[in-house]
Amino acid sequence: MKLTDYLAETLADHGVKNVFGLTGGAVVHLFDSAAQTGRIEPIFHHHEQAAAFAAQANARVTEGLGVCFVTTGPGVTNAITGLAAAWLDSVPCLFVSGQTRVAHTTRHKRIRQLGTQELDVIPLVESMTKSAVMVEKAEDFPYELGRALHLATTGRPGPVWIDLPLDLQWADIDPATCRHYDPADDATTADLVLEPTHESIDTIASWIAQAERPLLLAGYGVVRSGARDKFARLVEETQLPFVTTWGAIDVMPSGHPLNLGRPGVAGQRGANLAVQNCDLLIAVGSHLNIPVTGTMFHAFARTAKIVVVDIDPDELAERTVPVHLPVQADAGRFLDRLSARAPFQAPAARSAWMAACERYRDYLQPPAATTGEISPYDYVRTLSDLSADDDLVVVDGGGTNVYTSFQTFELKGRQRMYLSTALCSMGSGFPESIGICIGGERRRTICLCGDGSAQLNIQELQTILHHQLPIKIFISDNRGYMSIRHTQSEFLGARYTGSQASGGVSLPDYTKVAAAYGLPVFEITERGELSDGLAAALAAPGPSLCVVHTAPNQEITPRQGFRQREDGTFAARPLEDMAPLLERREFAEAMMIPAWDEIAAPRPVAPASTSA
Repeated sequence: MKLTDYLAETLADHGVKNVFGLTGGAVVHLFDSAAQTGRIEPIFHHHEQAAAFAAQANARVTEGLGVCFVTTGPGVTNAITGLAAAWLDSVPCLFVSGQTRVAHTTRHKRIRQLGTQELDVIPLVESMTKSAVMVEKAEDFPYELGRALHLATTGRPGPVWIDLPLDLQWADIDPATCRHYDPADDATTADLVLEPTHESIDTIASWIAQAERPLLLAGYGVVRSGARDKFARLVEETQLPFVTTWGAIDVMPSGHPLNLGRPGVAGQRGANLAVQNCDLLIAVGSHLNIPVTGTMFHAFARTAKIVVVDIDPDELAERTVPVHLPVQADAGRFLDRLSARAPFQAPAARSAWMAACERYRDYLQPPAATTGEISPYDYVRTLSDLSADDDLVVVDGGGTNVYTSFQTFELKGRQRMYLSTALCSMGSGFPESIGICIGGERRRTICLCGDGSAQLNIQELQTILHHQLPIKIFISDNRGYMSIRHTQSEFLGARYTGSQASGGVSLPDYTKVAAAYGLPVFEITERGELSDGLAAALAAPGPSLCVVHTAPNQEITPRQGFRQREDGTFAARPLEDMAPLLERREFAEAMMIPAWDEIAAPRPVAPASTSA
């Protein structure tokens, strides 16, 4: 059996329906074998970075394995950004790179290059993969493929990489006589801890019963473990209010009365008020990274007992905020075990907390427009209102686009929202929309993108057009990089170097660009055109692109506040006190704990060992 035929059939048997990539001399056998299965459709992009983004996005929506094939040399280096996105967000992906013939590689040699476009791949990718190998003997391939597929999809998922020399690709192998992978023989998988202990569940159940102001926090681990329904069941059984990270934004509808939004340095004011005022925070599937907690670690949820449930023991060991009970477990299994203990007896004083949570929901609304121009908040909210209950939503990683989308878009029904949250790369939106739309059975997909980000993978408009995917692209044209301009305005005396045309960066007229690609084009320049214009773009058959001219100086709000010290440096404010600051009486009424005392001693990290 031809080795690449074995690869393709094995992938198809694992449920893979698409492989993403860009053809090249070192991967023609891989793509040919995939197409010949009749069960896998190759999707060809116009840049390997786009293919890598699409593959990991496809894995997110299918909750399966993403696959990307890239050719040797520049094909590999181009794909590394998408690989990094998969690594940081724990997305299971298989990357297979074509390579020159084994004898023409520099493996085990002290030279830079031997074969044509040859590059020693493994040292480049091994820090961002769960496994990275170059296959040197054809008979070893079934073992290496089996191990890679197992590691990618078990424990804390993540990408794996196989570098496959050209002469092995067309080699004949007999799978029946080759060595195959047995997870039981691999020390890497021997110590996985998925179940929480009885002691940890007992402790948490007791804390919930005693808490006056309990709060759940759902992280991407809830989504990755397929535990949306389990989280929803726990919420309904316990009536505990909750917040979500960006990666878990669609775990339950935004309109649920117990959903208090998305906390963090660029989160929603109501969500941060809830986190900062709670007396018990149970974070499931989140390691509480800096975008959620801010850098004032000792001020985060400072009066609360904090529980963190994470499958990765290293994340639990390297925590930044004080954690009273770290629990190593799969998020879904933890939720099952905790739900089995529900309902929990609630103290009578919890009624005051629930009333406060209702008030916090009032602070989830985006700011009103401050000028006659189109506010990006009004644009996103109108688009959200017009969207269908089963739309898929993709957010490009550009700063302003991310902030306004995650502060404003209201998820409903079967809607899902996607972003490579950890890397948050500009240019991710177009290719991720392709992977999401195809993996989502070609449901209508809304892509939110900034005018700066649209340049980075603009060639993928052709891929969208070629496949006639129902992707609705909305570009917010604010004349450059608005989030960078905010930073420059606040900290650099309004010197806009590299963030707008006068500072050295200009952008094209996207209506002309889209027309050149043959896409239907829409343009909105006035606030009065917003609703009808967005509706028309959504209703157009097939793909379309709509340019929305938004205010170039709209303040991103709320956001973490800063104060300037006497020496001219800046200090962060605690997350409950976001900028623009609330009127002090209103702020005091929203707080259920004492206001932050800047001279308070930092709270020490609780000396708790990881609980399995």
